[in-house]
Amino acid sequence: MRSLSSGEARNSFADTLNHVAYASEHVAIQRLGKEPVYMIPAKDYELFLKLLQQAEDDLDLQGAEKRMADSKQERVDFDDFFAELEA
Repeated sequence: MRSLSSGEARNSFADTLNHVAYASEHVAIQRLGKEPVYMIPAKDYELFLKLLQQAEDDLDLQGAEKRMADSKQERVDFDDFFAELEA
């Protein structure tokens, strides 16, 4: 991964953008006293979003399984649940 200062990124923006878009390069842009910002190709960003959604779904499923296994968890009948929604 290439690392640039924010000034370098500003001065070579078109070139950096082309490296990311066409050479699938990842670039870290360093900012004084702040967290870096990253430029990545669209396909990598789309993969990241899919992986993030999958991780969130896994956490939701683990939470639901934990609640279902909890004998103290209140149970609501399916029909009663939807009857409350209609009210």
